[in-house]
Amino acid sequence: MLNPANNLMIKQLLSEKYEKLLSSFQLICLEADQLIFRPHETIQYVFFPVSAIIAMQIDISDGSSVDIVLIGKEGMVGSGVMGGNQNFSRARVRFAGFAYKLPLSVFLSELAQDSAFLKIWMATTRQMILQIAMPTVCSSKHNNEQQFIRWVMNTLDKTQGHTLQITHQEIADTLGIRRESVTLAAGKLSHEGLIEVTRGQLQVLDRPKLEAMACECYRVMHPAQQH
Repeated sequence: MLNPANNLMIKQLLSEKYEKLLSSFQLICLEADQLIFRPHETIQYVFFPVSAIIAMQIDISDGSSVDIVLIGKEGMVGSGVMGGNQNFSRARVRFAGFAYKLPLSVFLSELAQDSAFLKIWMATTRQMILQIAMPTVCSSKHNNEQQFIRWVMNTLDKTQGHTLQITHQEIADTLGIRRESVTLAAGKLSHEGLIEVTRGQLQVLDRPKLEAMACECYRVMHPAQQH
């Protein structure tokens, strides 16, 4: 059964703080491609995913948007509002699922009053910054298969399941590599029985073996896994 503590950031709260905030959380269902907020838009809520994954995006000159980081059950969306009520980026649902939303006023009030909550928020923000930076390192040091595995494992860590609704082209666009490279990597791992790929869907069949094959970039981002 879903509850706010399914989000790993909220799970860290002391029991009295959790009980205090519990009535302020609202469970919502998020659909794939749903827009949460636009750049510089005044927002009223922050979001704590529990099974959904939300992409923070930057708009570019050709009218498209590029993902800069995916946020799932390990973090929150809207943390950039510290000291204000605007975010610099777009937030769009990448993978459908559930999240809890909390009024921005409540969130900011708790940050101002509770140093323990502030430390949790700061640690989550540092981890998000690392996730933004790590793909650049990974792309310069590791091959396409290693990048593919890192992305799959990192994305699954953000949700509750073992299946991702995504195409080879979408993965290729995210990693900045050719679709044929993604197809080749996925085919090899599928042949080894580690994943199963069908049209628009990728399922991990043997997580421990796949994790063992992941490059050091994945382990740097996840020194102590919590599943």
